[in-house]
Amino acid sequence: MEQRPVTINDVAALAQVSVATVSRVLSGGSASAAAREKVEAAVRQLGYRRQTAEKRPEANRERALALIISDLTNPYYGMLCAGAEQAARRAGWPLIVCQSEFVHGAEDTAAESIARLPVSGAVVVGAAMEQGTTEEIRRRLCRIAQRMPIVTIGPRVEGVSCVNITSDLSLSVRKSLAHLVTLGHRRICFIGGSGGMRSSSARRRAYYEEMERLGLPSDREMRTDAGFTPQAGEFCVNRIFSGASSATRPTAIIAINDLVALGALRQLQRMGLRVPEDVALIGCDNQFFTPYLNPSLTTVDLHPFDHGVTAIEELIGSLDGGGGSYSQIRECSLIVRESCGAMLGARTF
Repeated sequence: MEQRPVTINDVAALAQVSVATVSRVLSGGSASAAAREKVEAAVRQLGYRRQTAEKRPEANRERALALIISDLTNPYYGMLCAGAEQAARRAGWPLIVCQSEFVHGAEDTAAESIARLPVSGAVVVGAAMEQGTTEEIRRRLCRIAQRMPIVTIGPRVEGVSCVNITSDLSLSVRKSLAHLVTLGHRRICFIGGSGGMRSSSARRRAYYEEMERLGLPSDREMRTDAGFTPQAGEFCVNRIFSGASSATRPTAIIAINDLVALGALRQLQRMGLRVPEDVALIGCDNQFFTPYLNPSLTTVDLHPFDHGVTAIEELIGSLDGGGGSYSQIRECSLIVRESCGAMLGARTF
């Protein structure tokens, strides 16, 4: 009777670690000494032999992995891409980066184009995960997943067989609000984003819920879903602060991302408002420029580089016989710098 080939799932089960940990150990990535020892022992016991890209059948030798992304100009995706490329290179897989937009009316065509890529698997992040109704997103992801294993990065979509990696977006907002409230702020606004993006809607919803829980005022009529660019930050600040008195205007701003915070900072300074003395400011993404602004920007780090690494490791694990359908919810970190006013201490506004 022919014996079933040993898979990466078997190694993970025997070693009592995740498939991603096995993948990291086998590709020379970072892992604790204890985890590495357990994985290596399980590999020896089971006689597991991994198929790297070079050892796959001749017909598959030209195949690679794909990273499907929507906006290569956004530094957040640049960091994610760098992590994915590092993990793929370490494991001996070529990585193809594809920028794909899902324009209304052409979603099926875009999904079909991705499904036809000459790759063994794909990591999907950005517009494909964000834009459209839940059913539209589910349909396009299922179409791709029928053709190849996928790993998604973003808010989970039920009904899609894949590994999903997502940041705890509500926690990113709660951490920012808790920090500002500790410093004495009560009038806090949230700016930027788009109602058509699922992650943006999730963060704004978390803002309203947490403000209500804290008993703080949030003006739902003053919505500023202006986008994700520095220009959006300028627009939002101009709309909220123009004509507002010092008694009614916000004393703190949470921006959807660091690019919006960058524009907000510029507009506040144009209006003669000091950051953080007059207005505190917190961004999100911990992009490369944030420590070099004046003042340096307090921000939330969602760890996109690590997301990229983990996504590729999980994808390779599924190609090696692993897989499954589950979600990893990753924590975020608040990076405290000058713009929030922490060095000024708690104040009364």
